[in-house]
Amino acid sequence: MKMNKYTILLILIGLSFGSCKKDEVITELPQSQNVIYISNEGAFGFGNASLSLYYPDENKLINHAFRDINNRPLGDVLQSTHRHNNRLYLLLNASSKIEVADAITLEELDVIQNISMPRYMVSNDLNGYVSQWGNNGSVAIIDLELNRIMDSIAVGTGPEKMILTDNYLMVCNSGGFGVDSSISVIDIHNNQLIKTLVVGDIPIDILQLQDKTIWVLCKGKIIYDASWQVIGHSPSKLVKISESTLSIEKEVNLFADQHPAQMTFNSLSSNIHVGGGFGFQGIYEFDLSTELLNSVPLSSRSFYGIGSDMNGQLYGFESPSFSAEGKMIRMNSQGNVLEEYQVGIGPNGMSW
Repeated sequence: MKMNKYTILLILIGLSFGSCKKDEVITELPQSQNVIYISNEGAFGFGNASLSLYYPDENKLINHAFRDINNRPLGDVLQSTHRHNNRLYLLLNASSKIEVADAITLEELDVIQNISMPRYMVSNDLNGYVSQWGNNGSVAIIDLELNRIMDSIAVGTGPEKMILTDNYLMVCNSGGFGVDSSISVIDIHNNQLIKTLVVGDIPIDILQLQDKTIWVLCKGKIIYDASWQVIGHSPSKLVKISESTLSIEKEVNLFADQHPAQMTFNSLSSNIHVGGGFGFQGIYEFDLSTELLNSVPLSSRSFYGIGSDMNGQLYGFESPSFSAEGKMIRMNSQGNVLEEYQVGIGPNGMSW
């Protein structure tokens, strides 16, 4: 084919644009404290988990941030991240380790080993607490000065998200690969398990609001027969817990046969939003003033994870497969899409 100067120019422009977009490697990150950390699980067994960073003030997103800064892979299945002061803890579930990095520069600082299938982390001024699926379900206590495990506390099976109150650590026991229906309550002054609350099936997420009320999201379970045919469901629900009495105050059924896996408190609407998880479609708003779920979704898209930022904007994370990049959808508090971004493989949520 004979090419004129115009055709050659278009080809050169296309090659230049394509190479920059495909192979851009970062060597330095913005020096901003206002950053959202996005956990991209990657494909199980492939060691291709990654960390994406989003800077709301600049509307800037950076993929593969840990890999590029440290010139090495992150590991296998990035379950979650947790920031404590100037450190970022990256929990690698299938690698059974926690990478510790500078929260701003992402330069590696340490690696916490000898931890079994870590899931989520919370912290106070003294300790870090990590839920782990291994060892039949336990919470590892981390010395935040040394970044080493000091002790562990046995809880229920498949511990997931947790909250720290002034006196207690409360742990959602989901059952892991099975089913649990309990919340473990630990006295943080002596690190002893003092109570187990029975809630709905598969408690998976928990929040404490500014008024000190505690809400637990129970995913509910799918019931199968011996041939793995679906024969029923237990409902998903929100359970309200009193910290002062350590008792259940209220249960609100959400869906009879749908199973949301995440919730987030939205500071702009002052309500809870539920959604996320395989097979669940939409983001729904739970009105805290009436303690009722709005039956009309804010978004009807299917998200693997959801979140909200300090300004009340909503985020949805799409994972259409675990062999290709996913998307982050940024929305206003009413669920209207503001912008879409490509992130890593299997994005499951965010922290900041």
